[in-house]
Amino acid sequence: MSYSVEGDYFETCNCTVACQCIMLSPATNDSCQAFFAWHITRGKKDGVDLSGLNVAFALYSPKQMTDGGWKVALYLDERAKPDQAQALGAIFSGQAGGHLAAVVPLIGTVTGVTPAPITFEKTNGKRHVKVGKVLEMDSEELKGMDGKTAPVISNPLLGVVAQPVRVAKAGRIRYEGAWNFEGSGSNGFTTEFKYEA
Repeated sequence: MSYSVEGDYFETCNCTVACQCIMLSPATNDSCQAFFAWHITRGKKDGVDLSGLNVAFALYSPKQMTDGGWKVALYLDERAKPDQAQALGAIFSGQAGGHLAAVVPLIGTVTGVTPAPITFEKTNGKRHVKVGKVLEMDSEELKGMDGKTAPVISNPLLGVVAQPVRVAKAGRIRYEGAWNFEGSGSNGFTTEFKYEA
């Protein structure tokens, strides 16, 4: 069982900019509600092509994320054929090993793995994702001291991607799935991701 997937990634959460959870500090609110989206530009698992597919993930954790007991929901691109859906589920649930397997011990409840229509849009420093009627979010990268490029966090202590992340600010976040959340103006991160095992 081997895989390699890469592409575009962004996340939003209810923490103020920049989220302290990735540095193992408590969330800036009573809980951390985070939402993640991936667009695979190139990838395969055991010979199954995954290019062009999207995945989203919703997470609800206590104020201190490392306390565990996370409640999560995984959404897989409804365009995936059965073998592709199985591959996506294995990779993004951490069952196939690799980076995401490291966060599995923190999960307490999986509320579901659900096929859904997922659109992922990327325009310069802006990102937007829509997962059916369940999740819609967008973000825009901040500008650093040079006035041109986003601030970068290159080696956080906790994260669902191993690559350096660019700091962004969420526009609107709306989630009506395993729980309900709505917010704006909070934290976001963007990057290009790569997972393999």
